[in-house]
Amino acid sequence: MPPRPAAPAEAGGPVQAPITPADVARWAFWGPFRNALDPHRPGQVRALHRGWRLQHLAARGGRRLMEDEFRRCFGNRYDDLGYKLLVKEAYRCAWRVHLEELLLGKVGPDTVENFIVFEGRDNLDKALEHGRGVVWTYPHAGAVMMMLAWLAHHGYPYVQYAARGLPPPEIAAANPQLMATNKLREQVRRVREDNEDRVPCTFLTMDHPTRELYRRLAANELVGIAFDGRAARKFFVHPLLGRDAVLSTGPYRLATSRKAAVVPAFCHTPADGPAVCVVGEPIIPGKDWREVAEEVLRVQQRWLNRWPAEYGIWMLHCRRRAQLDDHPLFGDTADNRDWERWRG
Repeated sequence: MPPRPAAPAEAGGPVQAPITPADVARWAFWGPFRNALDPHRPGQVRALHRGWRLQHLAARGGRRLMEDEFRRCFGNRYDDLGYKLLVKEAYRCAWRVHLEELLLGKVGPDTVENFIVFEGRDNLDKALEHGRGVVWTYPHAGAVMMMLAWLAHHGYPYVQYAARGLPPPEIAAANPQLMATNKLREQVRRVREDNEDRVPCTFLTMDHPTRELYRRLAANELVGIAFDGRAARKFFVHPLLGRDAVLSTGPYRLATSRKAAVVPAFCHTPADGPAVCVVGEPIIPGKDWREVAEEVLRVQQRWLNRWPAEYGIWMLHCRRRAQLDDHPLFGDTADNRDWERWRG
């Protein structure tokens, strides 16, 4: 199908992009292809894991940018071949995670462990014994949506606090090459959100009042927040992977203000067997949110060093958007120093 000319956006509406072959493929992936998959037949999905090679071959510029991101993080840790293999591994992990997310709205208590298992569940149960709720924090790495489904299907009252939907119209209009939309992209977004909404948990966005998060913690529920999310109001600069990272203060301020336990988690994607979510020991906050952040990021740094490929796709995503605002994931990819305002 040849690309169609871009349609003019309605006043205040999203920027319209031409429909491309990639849009058609994405629609097929989330439509007819997804409908054919059965969570009771994990072998059916695993037979498709090798499809990552096609995605890797098609990436081209993405491969180069991702390799540069890894080199900025790890310097001489790998040689040239090692970095190319690391990029390949990142595409393998990301493809499998994306593929298995098609089953998110289909898995249940009897099938979710076909796709993810937990290590360290006792740490979560210990944190809940504290009785003030849990701030569950993790990076955009590995099977985080299947992690959410596992928690919900194992009886943990879970609230996911994250951005959903379209970017603000003014940001999309200023960056049409990254954020323009069209009918197929909109349809895929609706299908994906419907897929997520079938999981028995709650999704809250920044449009909801913060007091709802307080109420959920008071009820001893889990509030999930990615520590490297970009849709936040306040940030701080902290070393991560040898670079200055601009990170949200949200998880740590929330936990400190409510005296809720913080539980760090990390998902990784073995070549064989289901994905694994590693659960860290609970951190009980004192008076200083920065001390909580320091401890959480120390733990996450250890996991990122052990499974760096899991972070490749998120670093690439953030690299491509580094010029959009004053809080790029890593300051060294911005073309100005506006992000420095978050120091101190």
